[in-house]
Amino acid sequence: MAGFTLGFIGFGEVAFHIAKGLTSAGLSGIQAFDVMTQDPKIGPLVRERANAAGVGLVDSLALLFSSCDTVLCATSAKYALAIGIEASQLLRPDTLYADLNSASPGTKIKLSRAIDEAGGCFVDAAVMELVPPHGHKVPMAVSGSGAKEFAGRLSPYGMKISFISEAAGASSSLKMMRSIFMKGLTALLLETLTAGRKAGVDAQIMESISGTLDSRPIAETARLLVTRTAIAAERRVAEMGEVLDTLEEMGLDASSSQATKAKLQWLADFNLRSEFGSTPPETVAAVLDAILDRSTPKL
Repeated sequence: MAGFTLGFIGFGEVAFHIAKGLTSAGLSGIQAFDVMTQDPKIGPLVRERANAAGVGLVDSLALLFSSCDTVLCATSAKYALAIGIEASQLLRPDTLYADLNSASPGTKIKLSRAIDEAGGCFVDAAVMELVPPHGHKVPMAVSGSGAKEFAGRLSPYGMKISFISEAAGASSSLKMMRSIFMKGLTALLLETLTAGRKAGVDAQIMESISGTLDSRPIAETARLLVTRTAIAAERRVAEMGEVLDTLEEMGLDASSSQATKAKLQWLADFNLRSEFGSTPPETVAAVLDAILDRSTPKL
């Protein structure tokens, strides 16, 4: 039997899949509070999910905190801070409060202050993959005053938890940086494949991209792209100008390509060729350090 009682604030898709997995792994007595439980449209789905996951629904946050000493908030980044502040007034001493929402590091730090000052232990929990395919085994990075204890309580039930730091905001920073790539990649694919579809070459484009990305590990692809672009940014700005002309001629949205051209111009303005010459540097780190050196005001 677990030495803790788990509760969820919000019982949408994320909470449902995690709770269902934990129940199947042997954790019993899970509870949840969702403000939409009595909603005529959404309420039936909340209750159906709770029943399927073996989770008991309670009628208020106060009831949840009166019976649970480990609480996971899985609502929305928009409401995370307000819910956390309300929770700080209800939790018992040493309650673990984990925020799973995709909120900014700044929001997680504010949450940490509210929870920790109230006598609880805060966990900045960053969910690193889509939850439905993984269930409770979705990779999760955690930081904050309660992060180690959180991992200690839930890892035995199969949760894939990586401790990052005792500083709240560290794991959400990791997620935000990853999101730049993952969501940016999605936007690029949408723009690329929409244009390809209109031109009748979407299958060939996908085959070409797959051939490039599948030919080597992503770290090596990143090294080649970043180091070569460092000394060829100006030329690539001009090439993106041609891409923009093409999309305009096709009557298609070019917002991702516009952003790409702007970013390449930003890189070109650093004139890294003056440092590296015509030979690409060996590492991505060398490029990043050169950029940061030029971006940081000199005292």
